[in-house]
Amino acid sequence: MVSVDEALALVLDSVAPLGLERVSILTARGRVLGEEIRSPRDIPGFDNSAMDGYAVRRDDVVQAAENRPVRLTVTETIAAGAMPSKPVTAAHAARIMTGAPIPEGADAIVPVERTRSDGVTVEILQAPEPNAFIRPRGEDLRSGELILSPGRILTAADLGTLASLNRAMIYVYRRPRVALVATGDELVDVDQAPIGSQVINSSAYGLYGAIEEAGGEPVMLGIAPDNPDEIRARLRQAAGFDMALSTGGVSAGAFDHVKSVLDEIGMRELFHGVAQRPGRPLKYGLIEGRPFFGLPGNPVSTMVCFFVYARAALRKMAGAADWSLPRIQVRCGVDIPKPTNLTEFARVTLEREGDTWMARPTGNQSSGALSSLSKADALLIGPAGENPLKKGRELTALLLNQGAVADTGAFVEARRLRQKD
Repeated sequence: MVSVDEALALVLDSVAPLGLERVSILTARGRVLGEEIRSPRDIPGFDNSAMDGYAVRRDDVVQAAENRPVRLTVTETIAAGAMPSKPVTAAHAARIMTGAPIPEGADAIVPVERTRSDGVTVEILQAPEPNAFIRPRGEDLRSGELILSPGRILTAADLGTLASLNRAMIYVYRRPRVALVATGDELVDVDQAPIGSQVINSSAYGLYGAIEEAGGEPVMLGIAPDNPDEIRARLRQAAGFDMALSTGGVSAGAFDHVKSVLDEIGMRELFHGVAQRPGRPLKYGLIEGRPFFGLPGNPVSTMVCFFVYARAALRKMAGAADWSLPRIQVRCGVDIPKPTNLTEFARVTLEREGDTWMARPTGNQSSGALSSLSKADALLIGPAGENPLKKGRELTALLLNQGAVADTGAFVEARRLRQKD
């Protein structure tokens, strides 16, 4: 049996990013960029006005004020998208719109609110600062400047930036296709009412959502009963995907056939069993170079093993730079019991107390209590050598719900000011 860190290292060392594909930027939000993006030109490509107003020579209006306006002759109106037709010379000004190019000779913009005009002449009521309201060429991006690097998860703002660079198509890492196989005679699908000792195949649906959240493409291959032939056929099919996950059948029970079938179909086992709770029976290896996770059957064990190991592998295969769930430092709000020789992943809620996040168990920590994971904001990592985790102990937690530690109130400045009071 390996430690949590040893298991994670074996998983990450065994996978690599998949190939690239070219996609439209309209479908690229949330994808992982697979190429270096540099600006092909200066943006903006010319000096332009940041305001509607008048382009002037500052020397002409440096003495302007409300009680002593400076009168200039208006030579033309320059609209956004048009080019100036003449330079601005002494005692002249050009009416200009936001985004329009600055005419030759002008070195400041006076906003329209600081002027009076009859259309032929304009009175300047306030002297501008040097280069006032002029956006210089290359203010946003310079030609050749590195804008986006491979491994970045593309945001909505990134797509706008790419459009400004004339990049309608870009290379992104391919999303891993992940097969899901559930095993067990006791399982029925979500649209069937369980009878007797039957249970609903809830883990597959949790995994499906977790795979999508991590950037993969999940494919359900259904439920395989506890029959070696059925399991063999389903696992062979799953092994053809970029990654495969099976649930159940990896312990030492009489009907746990997944372990033997995986050995039979040629899986190169990298480990079987991790010193952790929940999720101790986890089995991992490669089939023809592709990662295969034999996840435990208990639903919480299944999900915890995905969050810690399979998610990290999937993120690396998808080209992402961030493999792990976000981490946060917390303190135990109560004593939390755990086995002495196992790393514990306790399901906890987080609550702010002063400058500290306090972690408290969600309730029943049974590996079958899936609702305790649904209620959890994070997985508190309890070191193997400690029992119990003492109240006040500072530890690391893996965030499951980033919204739990975010201030999502409607106000911005007012909220900040109140916090200072």
